[in-house]
Amino acid sequence: MGGNPNLEATERKLATILAMDVVDYSAKMSRNEETTLQSLRQCREIIEKVVSSQKGRIFNTAGDAFMIEFASPVAAVTSAVNIQKEIKDRNSKLSAEEHLEFRMGVNMGDIMIEGENLFGEGVNVAARLEGIAPAGGVCISEIIHSVVKGKVAVEFIDQGPQELKNIDEPVTAYYADLEGASGRIKSKSLSTNSSFNNRWIIAGLAIFAVLVVGYFGGQAKRNTEMVEASTMSAVIVLPLENMGNDEIKSFSQGLSQDLANGLSRSAKSLNVIGLSETPANLDELVSSTGAKYVVKGSIRQAGDSIRLAISLVETEKMGTIWTENYDKTLSSGSIFELQDTIVGSVVDELVGNGAVLVRDVVKKLQTKGTDNLTALECVNYFRITFARIQTVEAFETAFSCLKDVVKDDPSYADGWVGLAQIMGLGYANYSAVSFEELNIALNAVDRALEIDPGFPLAHSTKAKILFYQKDWSGMFQSDEEAVNLAPNDSRIAAQLAANFLWGGSCTRTEILDINAPPGTYASGGCRWQTGVEESERAHLLDKGNIDAFENYALAIHYIVKEEFEKVIKIMSMVPAPGFFWWDLYVGTAHDGLGNSRKAIERFDSIKVGAKNNKLEDIKKRFDFWNVLMTYYPTFEPYLIKYGFN
Repeated sequence: MGGNPNLEATERKLATILAMDVVDYSAKMSRNEETTLQSLRQCREIIEKVVSSQKGRIFNTAGDAFMIEFASPVAAVTSAVNIQKEIKDRNSKLSAEEHLEFRMGVNMGDIMIEGENLFGEGVNVAARLEGIAPAGGVCISEIIHSVVKGKVAVEFIDQGPQELKNIDEPVTAYYADLEGASGRIKSKSLSTNSSFNNRWIIAGLAIFAVLVVGYFGGQAKRNTEMVEASTMSAVIVLPLENMGNDEIKSFSQGLSQDLANGLSRSAKSLNVIGLSETPANLDELVSSTGAKYVVKGSIRQAGDSIRLAISLVETEKMGTIWTENYDKTLSSGSIFELQDTIVGSVVDELVGNGAVLVRDVVKKLQTKGTDNLTALECVNYFRITFARIQTVEAFETAFSCLKDVVKDDPSYADGWVGLAQIMGLGYANYSAVSFEELNIALNAVDRALEIDPGFPLAHSTKAKILFYQKDWSGMFQSDEEAVNLAPNDSRIAAQLAANFLWGGSCTRTEILDINAPPGTYASGGCRWQTGVEESERAHLLDKGNIDAFENYALAIHYIVKEEFEKVIKIMSMVPAPGFFWWDLYVGTAHDGLGNSRKAIERFDSIKVGAKNNKLEDIKKRFDFWNVLMTYYPTFEPYLIKYGFN
């Protein structure tokens, strides 16, 4: 009755919001203000025309940004798609300097009205979705997707739950497929059986030898199609444009060279073309080298401060995939340290835990299908696309292309490591590799270590194969070697976390000792505390949310601690309904939170995948992963409650 009168007077309504702004606008303005403003005026005419045709209203602008209200989600998405298409058509008729690209986000929600302006989380989510949209692309929320699916002339690519800045709950996002792709990998239902399922066994050493030759033997000739496609891994690094004075000229030149060298060292499968001078005709150079990406940037000095602007551009449409500014203080005493810091940051974003370049390669795979993969594409398809969807189809695609990679290029360490990893997963989840064949996987990873003894992922992969063989001492040693070599690699930390939580000789009593002082279980045969610490660290490092290992490792620990809300949050980041462990963890957490309906859905999904409700089969899965005596007793009451016997 006596509420805040200001709140009572606030008018609210349900509306659809389209947020959009120009990619790399500040950098374009710094290069040529007049041309950029003229281009923006032309694009605004397109925007206003399309918005008016769909009865929308531009309610806020700020330089290059537009906030637009629609009464209908269909009208908003139709406008977004049409605007992007018309601006793309405009760009195609003009010089690169006159191009403008927009990112767009669309959301529907309850908003507040204040004069002509709109506020509230419905608006904020649209703006955050715009921030994660690809250049020239459209990103929509799940609620928008549920309304417009099948009603607009475009398909959508599920990006899963996204953590958005200042938004409390993850938002499931979808990218509009503006290219009309048809060769995309589609998920299908999968029953992930373990090693106890019907594996064919090698009958003797002779057949084993034949298999070795079949997988790795011979120097097969590289076919013409692979040679033509191999340029996907070429990246041109342009010298940084010096926007200041001659005082930072040498710094700028050194930074350019170090950036190219840093990319070469950090992503050995990339063909990095570092240039000492900006080419007179970039298009001709791209054509002659076949490069698919260009790294470019500028550096500006103001007193003791410098600003470095770096962009990654894909050459097919000359669209900006990623851009970032770095503001640093320049001093002669720390110039080399500063140079190393900047290079490290940029390289980490492009090919490290930020994985911008890696994710764009996978996006290209989704739009052109998975036939005829190059070595880099194949490895990244396995590491990201397969890791997320884990269907039988994706497994077969990855296994096939990785075998071809090591045949075509026996000196490619990443290929050998990928093959060892896929064989390990073939043993664990797909009934495609026998226990005896794990020795072939070990041979593959040893080949990688012969090529590059300091390859952290190779040591980490060896640890996982040794996990399957229950060689705990060798597993601990290989994992620790990997982390020592790459302490800030999220994949390495996540793999160690899973191995240390599930592997080794822990007892049930030790696993339940959750209040033990730090370091109690960090050595010897039981190291679950180290596993938890590395899981948390990996989760912080995995900015691109590429790997799922740390999510599963953290989830099982949270279940033991009965922190069920944390389980739901961590598993929502790697959605995999139909996957046994995902269903089990999420179903258990929902029951713990009193959400019996959702728990029933997940446990029923387990029954469908297993094709029965027998506890004995469930126990075999736990036994395979070395957790029958440690973690299984935690889950048995839930399984019995939901119909397993």
